[in-house]
Amino acid sequence: MPNLTKRFAHATGLTPAQLELLVRELQRSHTDVRRRGRPWSRSLRDRVLVVCTSLRTNLTIRELAAVFTIAKSQVHRIISDLTPRIGKLLERTVDEDRRWSWVVDGTLVPTRDHSMAAKSKNYRWSCNAQVLIRRADLRVVAIAAGGPGNRNDTVHYRGSTVQVKCRSHGRVLADGGYRGVPELILPVFRSNRILRDQWWRKHRKRRARVEHALARLKDWRVLRDHRRRGRELLDTARAVAALHNIKLESRDSS
Repeated sequence: MPNLTKRFAHATGLTPAQLELLVRELQRSHTDVRRRGRPWSRSLRDRVLVVCTSLRTNLTIRELAAVFTIAKSQVHRIISDLTPRIGKLLERTVDEDRRWSWVVDGTLVPTRDHSMAAKSKNYRWSCNAQVLIRRADLRVVAIAAGGPGNRNDTVHYRGSTVQVKCRSHGRVLADGGYRGVPELILPVFRSNRILRDQWWRKHRKRRARVEHALARLKDWRVLRDHRRRGRELLDTARAVAALHNIKLESRDSS
């Protein structure tokens, strides 16, 4: 049983208990109701397993169809239908208590769809993703993805859902790339140089927590090479963030 559980977690990013928790959350939120068309031939648990495996391993549609012994068209329908529904769970997995400090940062997601991506500093065609986390436990509060990766983080931050949450919160840390944004707590600059003092060292250690969260999010390989359309990147990123929060929630409860 331990070896089976280990292989299961490696393929999907979730343990069997975490998978059951995800299925219950989907059933509780009534996101499994399909109003039009034929009913699903696979159970909700099997479809969740397909989506989690796709996000974790970034296998192609053909490879997933061979692994689960179903048609390629069925795999595509499952991923297209269930990925945004899992992403909607992100709003239910975080307590937006203002006593907790948050951290925001941007990252690049390599994207195959060049119509929305751009050649970026990682030497690949990428899109930008803005990630807002809770510093204490690395839970993702909000995420905004899309847009060419050759623009500064401030350009993607302004007007996004992440900025709306940051304005209402008031205790959000960020790095020097967000200069000119009044609602964020930034390093202190003097003559275009960062003021090296004790406050800056504390700020740097606290802000580094978002880098740890980004590394954990990219354990799901779909964020290392996004094959789907660029307009679907936001749903994919939100689904990964929701799975990340479910892992943290089950770990804290245990």
